[in-house]
Amino acid sequence: MTRFVTSKRAALAAAAAGVAALALVAGVSGTASAAHLRAANVPAMTLDFNGSNDEAGAANSVGAGFGGTAAVKDTSGNKIGTAYDMCDKDGINANSVTVFCSGEIVLSNGDQIAVSGVFPIQDPATATYPKSFEGVVTGGTGAYEGMTGTAHFTNRSLGVYDVTFS
Repeated sequence: MTRFVTSKRAALAAAAAGVAALALVAGVSGTASAAHLRAANVPAMTLDFNGSNDEAGAANSVGAGFGGTAAVKDTSGNKIGTAYDMCDKDGINANSVTVFCSGEIVLSNGDQIAVSGVFPIQDPATATYPKSFEGVVTGGTGAYEGMTGTAHFTNRSLGVYDVTFS
């Protein structure tokens, strides 16, 4: 159960990071008012939830909530921030759970990117990787103020998500 919840948390965090970056790209391309967007470059990142989640309080029922944190790393593996998430289980099947999550990616300089979405989480005992999904960027602060769009997440291993933006 602990690994299964850890995967769920990682999915949320990954989704949040990916969505934020895509939102920035969408804003720069003219889909939103230039007054609400920043031309900041969102770095490629990996969200790593391993060793930072505690599923002890997450019941295995619809509506059960859980939260966690992930190390946010750049492409060289250097820590560039922390992701925080809160999720609710919306669907439970034999080998997977569907969760609704909202999360914040807080970069080392204090800038933040907000993401939310509905994500699939596989049971670690039967999971197959990689698995991809998308999230919605709902805003940001600092260089990412006014950001909206889509984030792309690739769950490449238990608790580890690569995030790209388009």
